[in-house]
Amino acid sequence: MSESTGLEQAYRRLLACYPRSFRQENGAEIIAVLLATARAGQRRPGIAESVDLIKGAARMRMGLSRSPRPVLYAVRLMYLGALAELGVLITVVLTEGSIRAAVLQRNPQVTTGQLGYLKTIFTVDIVGSCIGIAVWILLAWANGRGYGVARIVAIVVCAISGVLLLGDVADGTALYAPAALIAGGVMWLIGLAATVLLLQKQSWAYFSRQAAPTPG
Repeated sequence: MSESTGLEQAYRRLLACYPRSFRQENGAEIIAVLLATARAGQRRPGIAESVDLIKGAARMRMGLSRSPRPVLYAVRLMYLGALAELGVLITVVLTEGSIRAAVLQRNPQVTTGQLGYLKTIFTVDIVGSCIGIAVWILLAWANGRGYGVARIVAIVVCAISGVLLLGDVADGTALYAPAALIAGGVMWLIGLAATVLLLQKQSWAYFSRQAAPTPG
């Protein structure tokens, strides 16, 4: 196998990350350009160009290659929201013991049934955080693709998160689980910022354009 053939096959493996329709329309031209700009004696793609190709494929898969900046930033914030939700999950798991101790210290007369209820709340929080991570990732993908319903769901999720956060504050969560409350607040702020971006004029135009029927 010649060096040029090996390099071409390596480029084709990277291009396999792109959607099939894109490869069919532009694959040959991209390969030709990559080979023409390769260094003499180059046997494999460089790290920088490999990263660029993979990033381009990821953006195209998520529909971000044609999205305006507000939508792009909103999607990035949603992925950050998934990380924040993961932070909430980790915080809940790591602080369960200290929260239980704080409850017992403030309420020495806590019954076994009440402790069981507290355990149930922890379980619900853990399951809810796992679901939340999946929701954030799904919303990021769907909004990047320009699905109008995804934008509506993102706005609704942000509103519900705000209500739940206020409920936690009212219930005195700050006394027993300040770390979890702070993590939840950060997550809500991320969602709020993403919502503001999705409501900008450029975003409206993008979602309207994606929803418009294709002629012919």
